[in-house]
Amino acid sequence: MIFSVTAISIGALLSAVPVSAAAYSQIKVYDSTNFFDGFNFTSDPDPSGGFVDYVDSETATSSGMAKISNGAVYLGANFADKSPNGRPSTRVRSKDVFTTGLFVADIAHMPAGTGNGASCGIWPAYWTSGPDWPNSGEIDIIEGVNNQKANTVTLHTAKGCNMDVSGSESTAPQTSADCENSDSGCSQATTSSNNYGAAFNANGGGVYVTEWASLSLSVWFFPRGSAGANAVINAGAADLDVANFGAPLAQFRANTCNIAQRFKSNYIIFNTNFCGGWASREFLKDETCASLADTCNDWVANNPAAFNEAYWLVNSVKVYARNN
Repeated sequence: MIFSVTAISIGALLSAVPVSAAAYSQIKVYDSTNFFDGFNFTSDPDPSGGFVDYVDSETATSSGMAKISNGAVYLGANFADKSPNGRPSTRVRSKDVFTTGLFVADIAHMPAGTGNGASCGIWPAYWTSGPDWPNSGEIDIIEGVNNQKANTVTLHTAKGCNMDVSGSESTAPQTSADCENSDSGCSQATTSSNNYGAAFNANGGGVYVTEWASLSLSVWFFPRGSAGANAVINAGAADLDVANFGAPLAQFRANTCNIAQRFKSNYIIFNTNFCGGWASREFLKDETCASLADTCNDWVANNPAAFNEAYWLVNSVKVYARNN
Protein backbone atom coordinates (compact mmCIF):
# COMPACT_ATOMS: atom_id res chain seq x y z
CA MET A 1 0.00 0.00 0.00
CA ILE A 2 1.35 3.41 -0.95
CA PHE A 3 0.32 6.19 1.40
CA SER A 4 -1.04 9.47 0.15
CA VAL A 5 1.40 12.10 1.36
CA THR A 6 2.07 15.79 0.92
CA ALA A 7 5.52 16.82 -0.25
CA ILE A 8 7.55 19.13 1.95
CA SER A 9 11.00 20.63 1.55
CA ILE A 10 13.71 19.75 4.03
CA GLY A 11 16.40 21.51 2.01
CA ALA A 12 16.77 24.25 4.60
CA LEU A 13 17.92 21.68 7.13
CA LEU A 14 20.05 19.47 4.90
CA SER A 15 23.00 20.27 2.70
CA ALA A 16 21.94 21.81 -0.59
CA VAL A 17 24.56 20.03 -2.71
CA PRO A 18 22.53 18.21 -5.38
CA VAL A 19 23.07 14.51 -5.92
CA SER A 20 20.15 13.55 -8.12
CA ALA A 21 16.61 14.78 -8.60
CA ALA A 22 14.65 11.96 -7.03
CA ALA A 23 11.71 12.34 -4.66
CA TYR A 24 10.28 9.37 -2.77
CA SER A 25 6.97 8.60 -1.07
CA GLN A 26 6.71 6.39 2.01
CA ILE A 27 5.25 2.91 1.44
CA LYS A 28 6.29 0.92 4.51
CA VAL A 29 7.17 1.51 8.16
CA TYR A 30 8.65 -1.07 10.52
CA ASP A 31 8.74 0.08 14.15
CA SER A 32 7.82 -1.06 17.65
CA THR A 33 4.18 -1.51 16.65
CA ASN A 34 4.76 -4.06 13.87
CA PHE A 35 8.45 -4.97 13.49
CA PHE A 36 8.09 -8.56 14.65
CA ASP A 37 5.10 -9.02 12.35
CA GLY A 38 7.14 -7.84 9.36
CA PHE A 39 10.35 -9.80 10.03
CA ASN A 40 11.13 -13.51 10.36
CA PHE A 41 13.81 -14.94 12.62
CA THR A 42 16.24 -17.15 10.72
CA SER A 43 17.94 -19.92 12.68
CA ASP A 44 19.88 -21.56 9.86
CA PRO A 45 23.66 -22.11 10.24
CA ASP A 46 25.62 -18.95 9.55
CA PRO A 47 26.79 -18.90 5.90
CA SER A 48 30.05 -17.13 6.82
CA GLY A 49 31.03 -19.84 9.30
CA GLY A 50 30.43 -17.63 12.31
CA PHE A 51 30.76 -18.90 15.88
CA VAL A 52 27.08 -18.17 16.44
CA ASP A 53 23.83 -19.97 17.16
CA TYR A 54 20.98 -17.99 15.61
CA VAL A 55 17.82 -18.69 17.57
CA ASP A 56 14.19 -18.97 16.49
CA SER A 57 11.45 -16.50 17.35
CA GLU A 58 10.21 -18.35 20.43
CA THR A 59 13.69 -18.66 21.92
CA ALA A 60 14.55 -15.06 21.12
CA THR A 61 11.47 -13.66 22.83
CA SER A 62 11.44 -16.00 25.83
CA SER A 63 15.12 -15.30 26.54
CA GLY A 64 14.83 -11.55 26.12
CA MET A 65 17.10 -11.47 23.09
CA ALA A 66 14.26 -9.90 21.10
CA LYS A 67 11.81 -7.43 22.61
CA ILE A 68 10.48 -3.90 22.59
CA SER A 69 12.61 -1.72 24.86
CA ASN A 70 11.72 1.92 25.56
CA GLY A 71 9.69 2.09 22.38
CA ALA A 72 12.41 0.62 20.16
CA VAL A 73 13.15 -2.83 18.73
CA TYR A 74 15.85 -4.67 20.69
CA LEU A 75 17.75 -7.49 18.94
CA GLY A 76 20.56 -8.92 21.03
CA ALA A 77 22.69 -11.91 21.91
CA ASN A 78 23.18 -14.08 24.98
CA PHE A 79 25.58 -12.42 27.44
CA ALA A 80 24.92 -14.63 30.49
CA ASP A 81 26.29 -18.07 29.61
CA LYS A 82 29.44 -19.64 28.29
CA SER A 83 28.72 -20.96 24.79
CA PRO A 84 31.12 -23.68 23.61
CA ASN A 85 29.06 -24.33 20.46
CA GLY A 86 28.57 -20.73 19.37
CA ARG A 87 27.03 -17.69 21.05
CA PRO A 88 23.21 -17.55 20.81
CA SER A 89 22.20 -14.48 18.84
CA THR A 90 19.50 -13.02 16.60
CA ARG A 91 19.17 -12.66 12.86
CA VAL A 92 15.98 -11.28 11.33
CA ARG A 93 14.89 -10.90 7.71
CA SER A 94 11.99 -8.88 6.33
CA LYS A 95 9.05 -10.85 4.98
CA ASP A 96 8.83 -8.45 2.04
CA VAL A 97 11.49 -8.21 -0.66
CA PHE A 98 12.46 -5.01 -2.40
CA THR A 99 13.95 -3.94 -5.72
CA THR A 100 15.06 -0.28 -5.66
CA GLY A 101 13.77 2.31 -3.21
CA LEU A 102 14.84 4.60 -0.38
CA PHE A 103 15.49 2.91 2.97
CA VAL A 104 15.66 5.05 6.12
CA ALA A 105 16.94 3.28 9.26
CA ASP A 106 16.73 5.23 12.52
CA ILE A 107 19.06 3.27 14.83
CA ALA A 108 19.76 4.20 18.47
CA HIS A 109 22.34 1.48 19.25
CA MET A 110 24.33 -1.12 17.34
CA PRO A 111 26.29 -4.16 18.57
CA ALA A 112 29.59 -3.10 20.11
CA GLY A 113 31.58 -3.72 23.25
CA THR A 114 32.87 -1.88 26.28
CA GLY A 115 35.63 -2.49 28.78
CA ASN A 116 38.33 -5.14 28.47
CA GLY A 117 38.40 -6.45 24.92
CA ALA A 118 36.00 -3.80 23.67
CA SER A 119 34.28 -5.20 20.57
CA CYS A 120 36.55 -8.19 19.98
CA GLY A 121 34.71 -11.04 18.27
CA ILE A 122 31.62 -9.04 17.25
CA TRP A 123 30.51 -8.87 13.59
CA PRO A 124 27.29 -6.83 13.24
CA ALA A 125 25.50 -6.06 9.99
CA TYR A 126 22.48 -4.16 8.66
CA TRP A 127 22.15 -5.20 5.04
CA THR A 128 19.99 -6.46 2.18
CA SER A 129 20.32 -9.66 0.20
CA GLY A 130 18.24 -11.80 -2.13
CA PRO A 131 17.52 -15.53 -2.20
CA ASP A 132 19.64 -16.13 -5.32
CA TRP A 133 22.99 -15.02 -3.87
CA PRO A 134 25.18 -13.66 -5.38
CA ASN A 135 23.11 -13.15 -8.54
CA SER A 136 20.45 -11.10 -6.75
CA GLY A 137 23.08 -8.96 -5.03
CA GLU A 138 23.92 -7.88 -1.50
CA ILE A 139 24.09 -4.36 -0.06
CA ASP A 140 26.00 -4.12 3.23
CA ILE A 141 24.91 -0.77 4.67
CA ILE A 142 26.46 -1.12 8.14
CA GLU A 143 29.18 -3.70 8.67
CA GLY A 144 32.42 -4.19 10.53
CA VAL A 145 34.32 -6.50 12.87
CA ASN A 146 36.07 -6.34 16.24
CA ASN A 147 37.36 -2.86 17.13
CA GLN A 148 36.79 -1.30 13.72
CA LYS A 149 36.41 2.48 14.19
CA ALA A 150 34.27 3.45 11.21
CA ASN A 151 31.68 1.82 8.95
CA THR A 152 32.42 -0.07 5.76
CA VAL A 153 29.83 -0.05 2.96
CA THR A 154 30.09 -2.99 0.56
CA LEU A 155 28.33 -4.51 -2.43
CA HIS A 156 28.48 -8.15 -3.52
CA THR A 157 27.22 -9.63 -6.77
CA ALA A 158 28.24 -12.06 -9.50
CA LYS A 159 31.38 -11.77 -11.61
CA GLY A 160 31.80 -8.92 -14.07
CA CYS A 161 30.53 -5.94 -12.04
CA ASN A 162 32.73 -2.91 -11.36
CA MET A 163 31.60 0.36 -9.80
CA ASP A 164 32.64 4.02 -10.03
CA VAL A 165 32.70 5.85 -6.67
CA SER A 166 33.56 9.38 -7.81
CA GLY A 167 30.41 10.85 -6.22
CA SER A 168 31.24 9.77 -2.66
CA GLU A 169 32.49 11.93 0.19
CA SER A 170 36.26 12.23 0.36
CA THR A 171 36.09 10.26 3.63
CA ALA A 172 34.99 7.11 1.79
CA PRO A 173 38.04 5.69 -0.02
CA GLN A 174 37.37 2.74 -2.29
CA THR A 175 39.12 -0.43 -1.22
CA SER A 176 37.87 -2.53 -4.14
CA ALA A 177 36.03 -1.81 -7.39
CA ASP A 178 35.15 -5.41 -8.24
CA CYS A 179 31.83 -6.54 -6.73
CA GLU A 180 32.29 -10.24 -7.44
CA ASN A 181 31.22 -12.52 -4.59
CA SER A 182 34.57 -12.68 -2.82
CA ASP A 183 35.29 -11.74 0.79
CA SER A 184 35.77 -8.08 -0.09
CA GLY A 185 33.18 -7.35 -2.78
CA CYS A 186 33.36 -3.72 -3.92
CA SER A 187 33.87 -1.80 -0.74
CA GLN A 188 34.21 1.73 0.61
CA ALA A 189 35.80 2.25 4.00
CA THR A 190 34.80 5.44 5.82
CA THR A 191 36.59 7.61 8.37
CA SER A 192 33.69 9.36 10.12
CA SER A 193 34.20 9.36 13.88
CA ASN A 194 30.66 8.44 14.97
CA ASN A 195 29.08 6.26 12.27
CA TYR A 196 29.98 2.88 13.77
CA GLY A 197 30.47 0.94 16.99
CA ALA A 198 30.96 2.42 20.45
CA ALA A 199 31.27 5.98 19.13
CA PHE A 200 27.98 5.58 17.25
CA ASN A 201 26.31 4.38 20.46
CA ALA A 202 27.82 7.14 22.60
CA ASN A 203 26.18 9.69 20.30
CA GLY A 204 22.77 7.98 20.48
CA GLY A 205 23.18 6.45 17.02
CA GLY A 206 21.79 8.16 13.96
CA VAL A 207 20.01 7.70 10.67
CA TYR A 208 21.31 5.68 7.72
CA VAL A 209 19.61 6.44 4.40
CA THR A 210 20.15 4.11 1.43
CA GLU A 211 19.04 4.97 -2.09
CA TRP A 212 18.86 1.94 -4.35
CA ALA A 213 18.30 3.39 -7.82
CA SER A 214 18.57 1.92 -11.29
CA LEU A 215 21.94 3.51 -12.02
CA SER A 216 23.49 3.95 -8.57
CA LEU A 217 23.52 2.81 -4.96
CA SER A 218 24.12 5.53 -2.34
CA VAL A 219 24.37 5.63 1.46
CA TRP A 220 24.10 8.72 3.69
CA PHE A 221 24.67 8.92 7.43
CA PHE A 222 23.19 11.63 9.66
CA PRO A 223 24.39 11.53 13.32
CA ARG A 224 21.83 11.79 16.11
CA GLY A 225 21.08 15.42 16.88
CA SER A 226 22.31 16.72 13.52
CA ALA A 227 20.12 18.88 11.29
CA GLY A 228 20.04 16.09 8.72
CA ALA A 229 18.89 13.43 11.18
CA ASN A 230 16.24 15.73 12.66
CA ALA A 231 14.93 16.66 9.23
CA VAL A 232 14.58 13.08 8.01
CA ILE A 233 13.03 11.86 11.28
CA ASN A 234 10.63 14.78 11.56
CA ALA A 235 9.53 14.46 7.94
CA GLY A 236 7.34 11.53 9.00
CA ALA A 237 5.40 10.19 6.05
CA ALA A 238 6.16 13.24 3.89
CA ASP A 239 8.05 12.88 0.63
CA LEU A 240 11.84 12.86 0.78
CA ASP A 241 14.07 14.25 -1.99
CA VAL A 242 17.63 12.97 -2.08
CA ALA A 243 18.70 16.14 -3.91
CA ASN A 244 18.65 17.77 -0.46
CA PHE A 245 20.92 15.24 1.22
CA GLY A 246 24.34 16.38 0.02
CA ALA A 247 27.13 14.08 -1.10
CA PRO A 248 26.64 10.46 0.03
CA LEU A 249 28.93 8.88 2.58
CA ALA A 250 29.38 6.12 0.00
CA GLN A 251 28.10 5.91 -3.55
CA PHE A 252 28.46 3.28 -6.25
CA ARG A 253 27.63 4.14 -9.86
CA ALA A 254 27.25 1.50 -12.55
CA ASN A 255 30.42 1.10 -14.56
CA THR A 256 30.57 -2.34 -16.17
CA CYS A 257 27.35 -3.79 -14.79
CA ASN A 258 23.60 -3.27 -14.86
CA ILE A 259 22.41 -2.50 -11.31
CA ALA A 260 18.80 -3.35 -12.13
CA GLN A 261 19.85 -6.83 -13.26
CA ARG A 262 22.46 -7.46 -10.56
CA PHE A 263 20.49 -6.25 -7.50
CA LYS A 264 16.88 -7.40 -7.13
CA SER A 265 14.34 -8.91 -4.73
CA ASN A 266 16.35 -8.27 -1.56
CA TYR A 267 15.29 -8.79 2.04
CA ILE A 268 16.21 -6.29 4.78
CA ILE A 269 18.38 -8.04 7.38
CA PHE A 270 19.75 -7.27 10.86
CA ASN A 271 22.09 -9.71 12.56
CA THR A 272 24.86 -9.99 15.13
CA ASN A 273 27.47 -12.53 14.14
CA PHE A 274 30.58 -13.60 16.04
CA CYS A 275 33.98 -14.60 14.67
CA GLY A 276 33.58 -16.33 11.29
CA GLY A 277 36.03 -15.89 8.42
CA TRP A 278 36.51 -12.12 8.42
CA ALA A 279 36.24 -11.38 12.16
CA SER A 280 38.46 -14.34 13.14
CA ARG A 281 41.24 -13.23 10.79
CA GLU A 282 41.08 -9.64 12.02
CA PHE A 283 40.89 -10.79 15.66
CA LEU A 284 44.43 -12.17 15.42
CA LYS A 285 45.70 -8.99 13.74
CA ASP A 286 44.31 -6.76 16.50
CA GLU A 287 46.78 -6.50 19.41
CA THR A 288 44.00 -5.96 21.94
CA CYS A 289 41.98 -8.94 20.73
CA ALA A 290 44.93 -11.28 20.22
CA SER A 291 46.05 -10.66 23.81
CA LEU A 292 42.73 -11.96 25.16
CA ALA A 293 42.65 -15.51 23.77
CA ASP A 294 44.33 -17.82 21.30
CA THR A 295 41.37 -17.63 18.93
CA CYS A 296 38.26 -15.57 18.37
CA ASN A 297 36.08 -18.60 19.14
CA ASP A 298 37.78 -19.11 22.52
CA TRP A 299 37.13 -15.50 23.53
CA VAL A 300 33.49 -15.49 22.44
CA ALA A 301 32.72 -18.88 24.00
CA ASN A 302 34.12 -18.16 27.44
CA ASN A 303 33.44 -14.47 28.10
CA PRO A 304 29.68 -13.86 27.93
CA ALA A 305 29.75 -10.62 29.92
CA ALA A 306 31.83 -9.03 27.15
CA PHE A 307 28.72 -9.02 24.94
CA ASN A 308 26.14 -7.17 27.02
CA GLU A 309 26.38 -4.28 24.53
CA ALA A 310 26.10 -6.56 21.48
CA TYR A 311 22.58 -5.51 20.51
CA TRP A 312 20.64 -3.46 17.98
CA LEU A 313 18.11 -0.88 19.14
CA VAL A 314 16.08 0.17 16.11
CA ASN A 315 13.59 3.01 16.31
CA SER A 316 12.26 2.39 12.82
CA VAL A 317 13.00 1.32 9.26
CA LYS A 318 11.00 3.23 6.65
CA VAL A 319 10.81 2.31 2.98
CA TYR A 320 10.03 4.82 0.24
CA ALA A 321 9.25 4.29 -3.44
CA ARG A 322 10.38 6.73 -6.11
CA ASN A 323 7.77 9.12 -7.43
CA ASN A 324 7.19 8.82 -11.17
